[in-house]
Amino acid sequence: MLCEWQVRYDLLDTNIAICSPEVLMMFSDNFDYQTLKRDFVVGTLSEEELGKKIYVHILAGEYAARIHNLRSYDAVSRDLLARWAFPFVPDTNVFHKSGHWGPSSYRYARGHKYLESAATCSRSARLGPALAIGAGTSIADGCMISHCVIGRGCTIGKNCRLSGCYLQDGVVLADSVTATHALLCEGVVVSPGATIQPGVVLSYGVVIGTRHTVPSYTIVSLCKQLQLQVSLSDDELEYASAGRSSSGGGRAAAAAVRRRQTSSAGGAAAGRQPHRSAADSDSSSEASNNESSSEESDDASSTASSTFGEEGKGLEKPSPLAVKVAQALASFDKQQQAAVAAQAKALAFDVHLVGKGGAGYGWPVSDADQPIHSIAPPPMRLVDYSYDSDAEADSVVNGSADGTGGLAAGAVGQLDAAAEGSTAAAAAQGSRQQAPLDPETMFMQEVGETFLRCVKERFAEVNAVIELNGLKIAEDRTFADCARYIFTSMMQLCLPAPAWVSSEYRPLFSVDAPDSSTKEGKLTLLARFKQQLTEWGTLLRRFLKSEDDQVELLLTLEEYCSNEGVFEVDEPADEDSETNIPAAATVGGAAFAPVFANLLQLLYDNEVIEEAAITSWAAEKEHADESEKLFLQKSAAFLEWLKTADEEEGEDSSDENDSER
Repeated sequence: MLCEWQVRYDLLDTNIAICSPEVLMMFSDNFDYQTLKRDFVVGTLSEEELGKKIYVHILAGEYAARIHNLRSYDAVSRDLLARWAFPFVPDTNVFHKSGHWGPSSYRYARGHKYLESAATCSRSARLGPALAIGAGTSIADGCMISHCVIGRGCTIGKNCRLSGCYLQDGVVLADSVTATHALLCEGVVVSPGATIQPGVVLSYGVVIGTRHTVPSYTIVSLCKQLQLQVSLSDDELEYASAGRSSSGGGRAAAAAVRRRQTSSAGGAAAGRQPHRSAADSDSSSEASNNESSSEESDDASSTASSTFGEEGKGLEKPSPLAVKVAQALASFDKQQQAAVAAQAKALAFDVHLVGKGGAGYGWPVSDADQPIHSIAPPPMRLVDYSYDSDAEADSVVNGSADGTGGLAAGAVGQLDAAAEGSTAAAAAQGSRQQAPLDPETMFMQEVGETFLRCVKERFAEVNAVIELNGLKIAEDRTFADCARYIFTSMMQLCLPAPAWVSSEYRPLFSVDAPDSSTKEGKLTLLARFKQQLTEWGTLLRRFLKSEDDQVELLLTLEEYCSNEGVFEVDEPADEDSETNIPAAATVGGAAFAPVFANLLQLLYDNEVIEEAAITSWAAEKEHADESEKLFLQKSAAFLEWLKTADEEEGEDSSDENDSER
C-alpha cells in the first residue's frame, strides 16, 4: 500500500489543541508533563502500542492564533489592526464596552487607523499607520504616534513620540515623553521628558519621574515581588489563592471592586476624565480617602487568613499606602508631593528604575526570557543558535523559533514567530557571557539537577526511578544516557559544586577537593565515592540494561576524568574573582584520574560493572591511538588481576571436575 507524503513549508502552528478529557487525565498522572509538543507527543503519542494518534487540521483562509506571552500579544494585535482577521476588526464594534463613553464606536480610516468618535487629536499631531485610539483620549500638539494601541481616557502631552506601544485606559503622558515598544497599564503616569525604552512593562498605577530613562526590558509594579525561601508548586499557589479569595465572606472580591473605584477616582483627580465637574472631583477625592481607610481595615482583618502572611498581600494588590503615595506623586502638585515625601522614602521605591519622584518596584526576570518573550522586537543581530532536539517539532520562520501560534496558509499577515522555549540561553558566570549550551550539555545538567533533587529530598529509589525515567521519556533518550550522567553526578558530589549547579543544591557537595596526588587525598576521594556508590549504586544499576550500557559508562568515566566533552571545565585558578568559585571546583573530574583503576575495582566489587564489560572496554581500547590508552595503562594491574583470577577460577573448576571423576 502506497502512502502519500507532503512536506509543507508555508504553515505556522497555531498552538491550539482540541483534545478529549482523557488527555487532561494523562497530564494529571504524568506530573512532569509541561507542554503538548515536548512532553505529551513524545511521551505518549510516540508509543505505537498505545494506539494514540494526533490529527492536524489545516485552515485554508481563517485566522487562528494563541496568545501566551507579550510577543504573541503584540503580533496578534498588529494582525488585527492590519485586518488579517476580518471580520474581527475594531470597526465592527462587536465588542461590548461600558463606562463613561458607552459602547465601542471605532471608525476605520486609511492606513489602518481606528479612532473612536470621542477621541480628540491636535491638528499638528502626526498620526502614522496602524493605530487604535479609544474614546476620551486627547493628543496634544506636536505628537508623533504610529503602530500603537491607545485605550480610553488617556492624556498625551505635547511633543510625545510613541511607536509600537500599548497604553491601557487612563494613562497620562506629560510633555516630551518618548516610548518605544512598551506596555503601560491602567493609571500609569509618566512625567515630562521621560523615556521608556523597548520591552518595558509598567503595571497599574506606576509613576515615572521627570526626565528619567526606564531601562530596556524592565518590569515595574506598585507591588513588591514576593520573595520566598522555598518554591511553591502550582497546586500550593492555587490552594493559597483559594484560601485568600474565600476568607472573610468575600471581602477580597469587595476590596477588588473598591480598588477599581479608587483607581477611577484617582484618574479623575489627575485629569484623565475630562467631562467631570469640580464638584464631582471633590466628592470622588473624599470617597477615595474613605475607601482607602476601609481597605486598610479589611487588609488588617484578612492578614490571619492569608497563606503568605503580611508579604502575601503583594500577590493580590499593592499596599494602600503605596497607592496613596503614587497618586500624590502623579498629581504634579508640589504641596501634595512634599506631604508624602517621608512616606515615599519609607516605601523605598526603586529610584534607579522609576526616577526621582517616581513610584514602583522592579520585578527582575531571567535574562534569557527578556528578548524572547518581550513585547519589543528581538534585537537585530546575528546569533549562533544551537540545535535543540526539544524544539524539533517547532518550525523556524525568518530566524525565529515558532512558538506563539500562527496563521493558516495564505493569511500569514504580520504575525511574528515568537520563541516559546528557546534553549539558546547562555549560562552566565558573574558578568561573563558564554556561548549557548549544546543539547547534550543541557541534558547532562537536567539529569544532574533531577538526581540532586532526589538526593536533597531523600527520595526512595522507586520514586527516583520515576523522576529520572520521566525525564528520559520527555527528552527521548536511552537508559544509558541517563546512567552516564547519574554516575557523573555521584562523582561530582565528592568534589565542590560545579558552576552550573544552583544554590539550593550546593550544600550537598563537598566543601573541598582532596589532593589526589597524595595518598591521603586518594583515600579520602575513594571513601567519598564509595559512600555515594553504597547509597545510589542500586539506582545506577537499574539504568544499565546491557553489557553495551556498561561499556558506555566506562567510556564516560574516561571522558569525565579527562575533562573532555560536556565535562570540560575552565582552567584552574587561585579563585574566580567574578564567580567566587573555589579553584578546586574548576578541576572537575581530573581529580579522579589518579584513582581510575580503584574506581574500576569499586564498580566491579559493587556489581555495577560486570567483568565482561570491563574486558570488552579493554579490548576496544587496544585498537585505539596511544593517546587514548592512558586510562587503560593505569588499569593494567587491575586487568591483569581480573585475568589471573579468572584463570585460577577456571583451574579450580577443572580440578573439581577431575576429582569427581
